[in-house]
Formats: sequence, structure tokens, C-alpha cells
Amino acid sequence: MMSKWQQILAEKAKEQGQKRVANTLGVSKTVISQLINQCYPGDMQRMQKLVEGAYMHSTVICPIMGEIPLHQCDKHQNNTVTSNPIKLRIYRACRGGCPHSTQPEIQQFKRIAINSDYSSNNAPKRYSADAVFNRLERQSQSDGGGLSQLCSLLKDELQALGLRYNKLLRQQANGSDENGQ
Repeated sequence: MMSKWQQILAEKAKEQGQKRVANTLGVSKTVISQLINQCYPGDMQRMQKLVEGAYMHSTVICPIMGEIPLHQCDKHQNNTVTSNPIKLRIYRACRGGCPHSTQPEIQQFKRIAINSDYSSNNAPKRYSADAVFNRLERQSQSDGGGLSQLCSLLKDELQALGLRYNKLLRQQANGSDENGQ
């Protein structure tokens, strides 16, 4: 008997095709086929998290990115690129004791608190788009990645900025609710 997440996986594979579902989850088409046919020999818990994150809207609170889907959390944990400042922070958080990480903890990284504030006075740091763009442009040039790497770095930065902005909106809304407004 198939569990709920396996049924949803089978439905999505039928609707979108196994290749598209495999790309979304970051696994091979063979893995999707094995999961649907209930003969997958690998880590079923990981596969369940991937499906729940991508198709069942299950999320976790990342200490760096804020609220993210489970499948993105898994993807970030397996990332080894550390030339991007945001990816480096994620790399360190995943190996520094994040409760959602399956990566072994590395003692040289300090633990990052899930509910950490942006600064000691609870106010977010001022954001300078020009400074960020200049930093990313220099990083792209020094890595020899050119325009495509710059676009990738900008995309990552915009996603992180969007998550921080949405977190502030949620905090503001929660503050308004508590004040009876």
C-alpha cells in the first residue's frame, strides 16, 4: 500500500512526467520510477522529505534563508559551493548544528541560533543594493564566471532578500495581531 506522499508523487509523475518531477526533486528519473513501483532501495525518509517539500508545502525554518520548503533545505545541505557569501553561510549553518540538517556537525563552525536577530538591537541592517551589486560583480570577475555567474549570484541574493523581507512582514503582522489591530 502506498503512503500519501507516494500517491502524490505518482500523481505528479503522471501529470508532469517522471523527468520533470525528477528535476524538481533533484534526483534521477530512475529513482522516481523505483519510488512509484515501491522498489526504491535508498533512503525513503529523504525521498519523503523531498516530495513533501516540493508538492505538499512542508517547510522548515532555515537560520539563514528563513522559511523554506523541505526539498530546498535538502538541496542546500548538499551544496559544497562556498565562493558565494550566502551559500557559505548556509554551508556553515548546515554543518554548525542546524536541527534540520542531516550533515555531520563540524566543531569549527559556531552554532547559528534559529531565532537569531539581525543585530543586537533587534533592528535589521540597512541594505545597500549598490554595495551588494558591486560585491557580487567583483566576486563574479575574480572567479572568472562572467555574466552568467553574476546573474546566478544576483538571483541568489534576490531570493535571500525576498525571504528576509517576507520574514519582516510576518513579524510586523504578528506584532499588529498582538496589539489588537
